Amino acid sequence: MISRVRQSVLAACLCAVQALLPVRVAAQDRTFRMASSILGESRVVHVHLPRDYGIAKQRYPVVMLLDGQVRAFYDLTVASADYDLTGELHPVGMPRQIVVAVEHGDRGVDLGSNADAFLRFLTTELLPRIDKEYRTLPFRTLIGHSRGGAFALRAMCRESRAFPAIVAISSSIADSLYADVTRCVRGDSASQVQRHLVLSAGSLEARALASTQRLMTWLREARPAHWRVHQVDATGLEHTGTPLVTIPLGLRFVFDGSAWELPAPQRDSLAQRLGNPEQLLSSGLAAMSQRLGFTVPASHRMLSGVVRTWLSRGNADRAVATALDLLARYPEEILSHTLLVDAYDLAGDKANARRTIQGALDMSGRIAWFDETQKQRFQSEMRRLLVERARDAG
Repeated sequence: MISRVRQSVLAACLCAVQALLPVRVAAQDRTFRMASSILGESRVVHVHLPRDYGIAKQRYPVVMLLDGQVRAFYDLTVASADYDLTGELHPVGMPRQIVVAVEHGDRGVDLGSNADAFLRFLTTELLPRIDKEYRTLPFRTLIGHSRGGAFALRAMCRESRAFPAIVAISSSIADSLYADVTRCVRGDSASQVQRHLVLSAGSLEARALASTQRLMTWLREARPAHWRVHQVDATGLEHTGTPLVTIPLGLRFVFDGSAWELPAPQRDSLAQRLGNPEQLLSSGLAAMSQRLGFTVPASHRMLSGVVRTWLSRGNADRAVATALDLLARYPEEILSHTLLVDAYDLAGDKANARRTIQGALDMSGRIAWFDETQKQRFQSEMRRLLVERARDAG
């Protein structure tokens, strides 16, 4: 039997080494040219899919990046969106995300004189295609720098459903834009759907910093109840340097655990293994979905907590049922397999336990690993367990 202690330690290590993997290993980068009837011309679009996307079944939030022709912005966004050091998605890292980066032919036209048409292109042509071709969640973060930041702020007001999260970097917020933003925040006061706004400006770009601080001061004083607002500290940075800190820290703020975790009553009860974990998770997800504005799926961490609760109570039937559900939803996670082994062991189902160990071994050869040594150690352990159990069965 894989002891729960050994299984927990092993799975935690596996999650960590998988998370340290360079994001382009076992991930997919695609580039296509999309013709737009709205713009009357085409745009080059880059798409980054999370590692193990081809194995996984889950859906992913989307990050849309303006100025996709700037490779440094794209690489930084991909690395930030895929950062998950411990495998505990929301408390420490972020959910893996699909990154969509749009190149501009003439950014002054796309983000300036023809901005309304370009926004329609994003929302009525590009996003529907991304949603059709990939497994997306209806939660999108729009990131823009400089003129792109001003464009993102306007999009926040005009297409709030399309972009509930905005990261606006180094935007010189003119009086007209300031008036638009404050007006739309006031007008959104009746909504209960959570909104996320990140602003930044470097200390070496006085004009952008002054206008950013002006808007932040208003937002803090207005205190819109369902708005989360944050200004990234970019001390010592100039206009071209601010994206280096704002993209990772901005995304980190948008997906901070305080915004994405279950309500305290359900979260605390689940952590303490009180009550019916499945009912607690269901009611907690319903509350989260109402707050975030879309149907929030149970994360791997949440579901594994349910399985562990049934294991700790010795309820074999529920442990097996919930572990099977976990594996069906998250087959790319090694922990899904090892928890199911524990559930079958609790049920005394040796045959299915052996099959699940073999499944974990097979999956270990398909998923992305940071360190081949860790992969080999895991596979060696699974083979040893198979031999040991075959001996016991004989």
